[in-house]
Amino acid sequence: MTTLPTSYTLRDAHPDDLAAYVAILNTDETEPYTPQAFAESERFPRQIASYFQRLVLEDADGNVQGTAVLFTNAMRPGVFITHPVVAPDARGRGYGEALLTRVLDLALAQGAHTLEVSVRDVNPEGRAWAERRGFALHFHRFESTLDLTTFDEAAHADVERRVADAGITFEDMRTLGSDEANWSRLYDFRNDRVAETPDYRGMPRMPVEQVRRIMRESPMVRPEWIVLATRGQEWLGLSVMASLPHGAYNAITGVAPEARGMGVARALKVNVIRRARAAGFSTMSTNNLSINAPMLAVNRRLGFEARPGFWVMQRTLA
Repeated sequence: MTTLPTSYTLRDAHPDDLAAYVAILNTDETEPYTPQAFAESERFPRQIASYFQRLVLEDADGNVQGTAVLFTNAMRPGVFITHPVVAPDARGRGYGEALLTRVLDLALAQGAHTLEVSVRDVNPEGRAWAERRGFALHFHRFESTLDLTTFDEAAHADVERRVADAGITFEDMRTLGSDEANWSRLYDFRNDRVAETPDYRGMPRMPVEQVRRIMRESPMVRPEWIVLATRGQEWLGLSVMASLPHGAYNAITGVAPEARGMGVARALKVNVIRRARAAGFSTMSTNNLSINAPMLAVNRRLGFEARPGFWVMQRTLA
């Protein structure tokens, strides 16, 4: 185990640390952020977090050499997520060990039973570092992107006809939201679909107030970007788009169990893609889990291309 350095300062990140923080974080990113874009991208995780803290590590000369985030949310009680990064030319000095030690202390003080770290899948040295510290692979998460300028909607007319023939139509919350009861119904429907995903199966439901914040009050999501597959009074599926600094983001697509196997997920995504193009977006991204084979197949058929992602690794805490 690496010996901790003797001269450093580890403290909470301040607003005026943003440029230095992002510069170090960018050494681990495949698409570097500007400070402004990073601050914008952080709004969503902060919205859903029940605990959120960012740290910076300064060397003896006051230079920021390392960063870490620690957060959790009500849907995964006791599971805390971290992402420590040390400047490349400052590695091997024990700074990563110092960040991890502080993160462990903070997580345990909050009642954590599991610490989860994300390591870039193009960084085998980082994975080995985590494994030496007791982390084991949980699953692989990666982003995939779609070029909206070349997307061929006509190639998916078959699935749109199929769901239409089954009596399924697509509505959005710009229309449905005029009835307040539909917003309450949406929060529950969204939580039902999230509970069926591999990474949240068996976890507590997100509190309604948090769902309201991310679905109704967030400036990144518009009512017309919350699309529902309906048949009469039945709600069969949901797809949500958000605006992020790098383009449109398909935050969730979920289909009720009784409506699966009909092409509803692909048709929903085509509908959302159409809305993204109409809004002027040129790219769309979404996150994928290696263990979610059905949605991976849908995304591949639509033309999403996988990008470098993360090995999600976990360590059980005493």
